[in-house]
Amino acid sequence: MSELVRFAGLERSYGARDVFAGLDGVIAEGDRIALVGPNGAGKSTLVRVLAGRDEPDGGTLNRLRGARLGYLAQDAAEGGPQTLRAAFEGALDDGHAMEWEMRATLNRFAFGDADWDRPLSEFSGGERTRALLARTLLEKPDWLILDEPTNHLDVETVRFLEDLVASDGRAFLVVSHDRYFIERIANRIWELDRGKLEMYAVKTGRAYTDFLEQRAQREADRLRRYEAAQSERKRQRAVIDELKTHGSHNYSHVRSREKAFDRVVDEPAPDAPRRSISVGLTAARRATTGFAIEVHGIAKSYDRELFAGITASFTRGDRVAIVGPNGAGKSTFLSILAGQLEPDRGSIRYGTGLTTGYYSQSSVDDLPARASAADAVMAMGVTDEVARGLLGRLGLGGDSGDKPVEAFSGGERRRIMLARLMARRADCLFLDEPTNDLDIPSREALEDVLAEYEGALFIVSHDRFLLKRLGERVVAIDAGRLQLIPGTYEDYERAHHAPPAAANGNGKGKRGAPPVKAERASAHDARQDEFRRKRELAAAEKAVADLETERMELEVQFAAPDVYDDPAKLRDLKRAIERNRKASEAAMSRWENAMAESESVSA
Repeated sequence: MSELVRFAGLERSYGARDVFAGLDGVIAEGDRIALVGPNGAGKSTLVRVLAGRDEPDGGTLNRLRGARLGYLAQDAAEGGPQTLRAAFEGALDDGHAMEWEMRATLNRFAFGDADWDRPLSEFSGGERTRALLARTLLEKPDWLILDEPTNHLDVETVRFLEDLVASDGRAFLVVSHDRYFIERIANRIWELDRGKLEMYAVKTGRAYTDFLEQRAQREADRLRRYEAAQSERKRQRAVIDELKTHGSHNYSHVRSREKAFDRVVDEPAPDAPRRSISVGLTAARRATTGFAIEVHGIAKSYDRELFAGITASFTRGDRVAIVGPNGAGKSTFLSILAGQLEPDRGSIRYGTGLTTGYYSQSSVDDLPARASAADAVMAMGVTDEVARGLLGRLGLGGDSGDKPVEAFSGGERRRIMLARLMARRADCLFLDEPTNDLDIPSREALEDVLAEYEGALFIVSHDRFLLKRLGERVVAIDAGRLQLIPGTYEDYERAHHAPPAAANGNGKGKRGAPPVKAERASAHDARQDEFRRKRELAAAEKAVADLETERMELEVQFAAPDVYDDPAKLRDLKRAIERNRKASEAAMSRWENAMAESESVSA
């Protein structure tokens, strides 16, 4: 395959700060590379250098002569031509002779004739991104760089883009925080972090999962080599010290060993572990399968009817992904479930004593003005010591607790809101786009916390990787209807949005190939299954214990001396005892099944 770009020793600095140095790499035909890394690592800086928009401060960069690049910058949607027509005119090879192709491209990106002369300033951020992405493709480049192309796009448009990239034979370099998008399109992943570039060959369809597993293995190997090297150095030093201590007169032998020791190149110490959220969300009570929330016949309208006649029930410990197209009413339904919004019609009922926590897209705006981070958490009813402990374990320790909430970034404010949720000890969490403004490491840290939470979760999110990991039930809202979809979110994606045929290794599109089968053996999936088993076993134990307590209370009533004086009461009591017996048998059977599954996995 032809090399499109080759770079070596690439360096870039801003003032006294080195963004990266010593980067080597190749982009070849057929590569679909996802560039990942934390915010501020320099991903956009690197792609601007590779695209020729910026010059490197050092190193060499060679591009294939005559290969045309299509480049979509992260901020491309912020400016640009005045109308949609003007945005496309520069991409046409022969004026109106190519207008049919332009209109076909616009149609693929859901634009119609009425949009032709609309000012781009009237378009939403997602529409502007789609327009400029369509223009980039219409220019028919030989390879493409796309910097955050999924920003502002709804899920259906992102799926369309996934299908396009995965089945296109050209080379792509894509910067994205959308791990599900990466999972489906990439055959290479580059990670830029702490000024270094690591490269991974991955399998399209489980690309991001492969990357996580390979990275963990590399980190383990580095740690093992470092510890072995340190142990060997310690051994050699001890030999030299032993020779000196016991008065060896062979000074030349000792000196020779010391020189050899000084020439040994140290194995570099592995990087410090990535910061994670090392604290768990705690429910007020253990998860059970008892009743949590029930809605009956609810309806809601604004300028139009979003939904009507919706009836559903949910139990404690449910982990529900709420999905549907933009505007279907997902966030509205979540707000009604959380008790933040009244339905126009219908009713909602909560389980006895249920405590809830609500995290909306605008939650960061609800933080108390001019309060410190510690005060904002203390407002949930905890002490200053507990508040600072929670913030510290969320990566906001030290003096951060004394800073006003206005001084924090959007992602940091979300961590403050998470600390407030943890302080509340809710049995049920309602989360609306909790990963907005978070980079991939922060998203993964948040997911680790949510995965271990034993209460009920209801999540609305465009982050499909988050839903894949946490969604054990699916509620789909579309065209005013609500459906409870059997299976997990991953089952839902597989059934409703099968992966496209991926391009093969020689860069030519390969259509008609069977979809890549999702594999569930990853560490994330194994951990999710473990948490599910624990919740089910705990729920079964609780049900058996509750029914046993009820049985004992019924037997006390049945043994009362005056029970036979009231035939109606005696009849009701016998029926209650029989119902308890049947329920106890069923609960014991569930407990035995849950225990057997747990033991079989452990074995």
